[in-house]
Amino acid sequence: LVGFVLTALAALAGAIDVWLYKVLVDEVLAPRRFAAFPMLAAVYIGVALVGGAVAFASQYLAARVGELFVFRLRNRVFDHVQTLSVDFFDRRRLGDTLSRLTSDAEAIEALVLSGAVMTFSTLFELVLLTGVLVYLNWRLALLSFLLAPIFAALSGRFTRRIREASRQTRQRDGAIASVAEETFANAIFVQAYGRQSHQRARFVTQAGEAMKAALTAAF
Repeated sequence: LVGFVLTALAALAGAIDVWLYKVLVDEVLAPRRFAAFPMLAAVYIGVALVGGAVAFASQYLAARVGELFVFRLRNRVFDHVQTLSVDFFDRRRLGDTLSRLTSDAEAIEALVLSGAVMTFSTLFELVLLTGVLVYLNWRLALLSFLLAPIFAALSGRFTRRIREASRQTRQRDGAIASVAEETFANAIFVQAYGRQSHQRARFVTQAGEAMKAALTAAF
């Protein structure tokens, strides 16, 4: 709850910045009443300092809560995996299981906690800025509303592609960990039978696929 309040205050500070720019143009620059500039500058600096402090507190709290969530989730997954049958470990690659404790746990945190806070922050800031825009120039606001569905459709299309690419990236990371774990855990046998080149080829293949998936997710 505290995190949401801090996030809302940070968004409010951003909206106040927009309002101060309007005051600067209409009340100081256009009529050339520069005597009001020092007071306006002081208000802007004060809002910037308060907004920065609130944003820092919000980010710190979000990071602390998120890391605590990941810590507890990893412990619970680790305890659960230890109770599984031996057949589970025979059917699953160890690298995939390890990735559940590392990158997947962080991905869950990003969705459940960080993603929720970011969504709330974005929506709250959108509402505030929309209100300010309507008050300042309703015609320009109307034009923005007409263009919004186009951007929403494009955003949804790219979001689906990025989600699929991210899933592929996590799978490839697990495959890399599996090959590395199998190679190093059985280093004696790999060297005894001269399988270094074979294992290297497997690793290079998985690393290349991971690179392709990461590039797809990025672009």
